[in-house]
Amino acid sequence: MLIFTISYGQKLQTSNHHVPYSKEVSVLPIQDHSQLKAEGDVFFLETFDFANPDDPKGWTLPEGYIVTDESDNGFFWVWRNDSIKGRYTFEPGHIYSKTPEDGFFVLPMDEYNYRDNVFTQVGGTAWFQFPPIDCSDRSSVIMKYRQNFRACCGAPNVKVMISIDEGLRWSTIDSRFETDTNIHCIYPIVEMNISDIAAGQPVVWIRFQWNDNSHYYWCIDDFELSEGYQNEIKLEKSWLYMTDYSDQDNDEGFFYMVPFSQTGSNDFGGYTFAGALINSGIQDQTNCHLNAEVFKNGTSVYNENSDMRDIWMLSRDTFDVATPFNPDGYGDYKMVLTAKQDEIDAIPENNVYSDTYYVTDSVYSICDWEWESHSSTAGHGNNDGDWIGIVYDINETCEVNSMSCAIMQRAQAPQASTQVGYNFQYWLYKWNSTDAVWVDLMTSEFTEVEESMINNWVTLEWMKDGESEFLEPGTYIAAIQVFHGGGVDDPDNSVYRFTIGSDMSHRYAPGKTVYCLNDDNTWYINEDCSMIRLNLNNTGAPSEADITFNVDMTLPITNGYFIPGTDFLDIAGTFNEWNGSAHMEDTDGDGIYTLTVSGFPIFDKIEYKYRINGNWDTSEFPSSGANRVYRTTFYNNLDDVYNNGISMGIDPNDIQTGITVYPNPSDNGLFNLKVDNQIPTDLHISVMDIQGRQVYYRVVKSQLSFNEPIDLSDFAKGIYFLKVNNQVIKLIR
Repeated sequence: MLIFTISYGQKLQTSNHHVPYSKEVSVLPIQDHSQLKAEGDVFFLETFDFANPDDPKGWTLPEGYIVTDESDNGFFWVWRNDSIKGRYTFEPGHIYSKTPEDGFFVLPMDEYNYRDNVFTQVGGTAWFQFPPIDCSDRSSVIMKYRQNFRACCGAPNVKVMISIDEGLRWSTIDSRFETDTNIHCIYPIVEMNISDIAAGQPVVWIRFQWNDNSHYYWCIDDFELSEGYQNEIKLEKSWLYMTDYSDQDNDEGFFYMVPFSQTGSNDFGGYTFAGALINSGIQDQTNCHLNAEVFKNGTSVYNENSDMRDIWMLSRDTFDVATPFNPDGYGDYKMVLTAKQDEIDAIPENNVYSDTYYVTDSVYSICDWEWESHSSTAGHGNNDGDWIGIVYDINETCEVNSMSCAIMQRAQAPQASTQVGYNFQYWLYKWNSTDAVWVDLMTSEFTEVEESMINNWVTLEWMKDGESEFLEPGTYIAAIQVFHGGGVDDPDNSVYRFTIGSDMSHRYAPGKTVYCLNDDNTWYINEDCSMIRLNLNNTGAPSEADITFNVDMTLPITNGYFIPGTDFLDIAGTFNEWNGSAHMEDTDGDGIYTLTVSGFPIFDKIEYKYRINGNWDTSEFPSSGANRVYRTTFYNNLDDVYNNGISMGIDPNDIQTGITVYPNPSDNGLFNLKVDNQIPTDLHISVMDIQGRQVYYRVVKSQLSFNEPIDLSDFAKGIYFLKVNNQVIKLIR
């Protein structure tokens, strides 16, 4: 593996300006541009609906398409509508696809390199190419597609190639968009203006090519070419920076939770904002600028603009909102960045980015509560005694009580993650500028992983000595030291691995999440956002809050499932022991029913469902389906749609007879699914884990009787929910 690291042999420092565009790593929001205006008409669309039951392999490549493995290894792009596996790959499918029901195209390199329990590391060059596309009558061309990939064991080399002279010359687009090796793609929704290459050309070849990486996979779906919009700018990057104006440290980046005590000193400069705007329209855009607005507990408390500049077609520029924002107390602070210009924008939804941070009394955290991935030192050494840490700057003298870490076991690969019996210990380090070294201040007790700690936040108190727990202003590292028993000489990354949660939900500044190998004594930047919190000995923030529940009942009212004035709606959940709440009201008759409930503990997780007439048979997600999950904050105003907008009472795809699953529970994760129907019906079959993540998906057309195994043997033991159209069954693995 090629690992990019920066050594921290001296005090951690970063620039007080945003990182240049080409160097910044971000996670872009998923946007749906399905409602195209006339000037954005789609003239080429491919959703990869290649299924063919008459073909022995189950699918057929349409005429004019080409798949090639230049290395002659038999590693071809293939059509799939199910999971992607291998030695290290456990993907339920194309998780970013708009059309998962008709399949997608994938290069499953990890599967190719792990056959019959034999592991190889063969890279090669494999590509697929669309038939020639006529763009001769198009004055502009916008290319869009949805991708998911992970590349390893070679420099990430995933690219789109375009030729207008039948392959003599190629224009190349790097489809990584700054994604480094061995991590999931950070830009799954791709949209770019290729007018300078393809517009007006009668024969356009477009090829997706993978080079030299033996792992993991690259999948593509929902490819389309459309005419460009006249006026279209896009907020392509954004930066939300907590700024420290001291001479010591100038840039904190984004933090999810900040103690109020650390925002009151003269060294804290508030929050500043920046954004990179790209003009992907046909016309030059005038007076482009960035607007930053902050809402405290739902009320606007800050609204500032950057300077204004024109952006030419296919050009980008970066804008700064220099006036800092300072929080004035505990609460939710939602920051909204909006790209604006004089012209009426064609797709205004891609002009906006927002995130929320919380001013607390004690919790200091770069991450939120839920993990999307995992973090470990497996790619860097993976020895017993390695550290994973987060850098924290203390601006005001304070007392520190404890540290919290999200101890995680990977559901898809429990054998390559934290196990009961592993050990860990928390450490707190401070930068000593005089000696230019990191000095350890405190530790927690040496602790063994117990079953109750798996997939939970674990808080351990510091062993205080009366002095070390009182932190002076400076730079600190809160770290977990991990012990998996794999030994130092020959650690096996597929077996011995201590994993903690990694948060991918926000745009963090680089350099705050670090690791240290037990034989190195040097801290390096870690690509994962490890989930580690520092807890101060402060109080004062509200301990309880209200929640206002709002639910859209338009669809149940329309189909007669809910009759206003006759039926009533309530909420049942963990907060009322599933007994139901007071009746929700729709005072203005707009179909939105509302109820405010008091007394919820701050940052507590609740589960709930909406019910009609207090009846579980007429509740959301019937047949014991998954509940709604929400974590309370200081300000809670929920906007839900009843049953997530799925029709109840009138559903042409309802199963008329029923479904049977056996054995259930299953010791080995193999379940048999049997469906008997009175009329031929399309079956939408999915399996979700207890966290609500989809681990299996399949669509079967026009079935009267259906019998097929469902294989969950690669997934962790626990509870899963099988959904077949309108029915849900709990599976126990």
